[in-house]
Amino acid sequence: MRRFLLCFIMLASFGVPVLANPAAIKALNDLRASKGVAPVVYSTKLEAAAQAHVLDMAKHGYFAHEGRSGSSVGDRVRKQRYKWCFVAENLAKGQRDLNQVMQGWANSPGHYANMINKNAREFGLVQGPDRIWAMVLAAPC
Repeated sequence: MRRFLLCFIMLASFGVPVLANPAAIKALNDLRASKGVAPVVYSTKLEAAAQAHVLDMAKHGYFAHEGRSGSSVGDRVRKQRYKWCFVAENLAKGQRDLNQVMQGWANSPGHYANMINKNAREFGLVQGPDRIWAMVLAAPC
């Protein structure tokens, strides 16, 4: 029981993957379907890339697509041993829930284009500390 509680506290403190919420998959795929674009599936590798970036931003007090080391989303995805031919990243900060972040991205031309990109096949989504969100969309080679 103590071990379970410790794991729960660690997850709550360090960023929670949105995989546990099937509404994330539905929301993205409903948006894609409305534009005639094929659905995407969830990827734990893309989730790990998103989570690593979110945690680094929260820990070091910055908010950017470029990592502190100069890394790009492609670099971070490659580090998870995901060989990609297409990759994109959406970031947000401050939204309290999935609906708010999805609506914000849908209202932003660049983020929207990423979410409905026909090349995307998989995605990962994380909400981290300080209400920092990251979605990584990609397609394997």
